Amino acid sequence: MTGWLKVVGLGPGPEDWLTPEARRDLAEATDLVGYFPVDRVPPGNQVRHASDNRVELDRARFALDLAAQGRRVAVVSGRRPRHLRHGRRRLRGAG
Repeated sequence: MTGWLKVVGLGPGPEDWLTPEARRDLAEATDLVGYFPVDRVPPGNQVRHASDNRVELDRARFALDLAAQGRRVAVVSGRRPRHLRHGRRRLRGAG
């Protein structure tokens, strides 16, 4: 199995406002990693790895390790998309 890692923004609105791409990525993921409000993520069979919002680098390393093991990882954020830029920078620094 080939692993992957995608950053998925949940946006500021309710679940039915999720983009089709975000909905697909969440459905295909085996693992969800992040500091996120669980009630805003559609139900599924994914393993959910919640963390504090002050451990971004640890969370990024953990997500990369899961993907390297062949897991399909969605790093989720309940914040607005502009905040995801910081997540991308942290993921680059974790490798």
